[in-house]
Amino acid sequence: MSTTPTPEGLSDLARYSRAMIAGQTHACIAIEKRHGLFGWPPDIVSVGLKAIDEGADPEQAIDDYLNDSGEDHEA
Repeated sequence: MSTTPTPEGLSDLARYSRAMIAGQTHACIAIEKRHGLFGWPPDIVSVGLKAIDEGADPEQAIDDYLNDSGEDHEA
């Protein structure tokens, strides 16, 4: 999984967001499949793609997101 921007200078997260807004389902699915995120709802895919952009593990980011109780963790 590459964290480098596409030739257009956009990360896959940015491309995914733009494609989602434009209703370009085929482009969204291609990005999801490229990163092993196909089948997840768009909000979960976005969590995984953001993790990839940040150099983190997308599966761990998704697990953390899904298991977050929603509590404020700030001290």
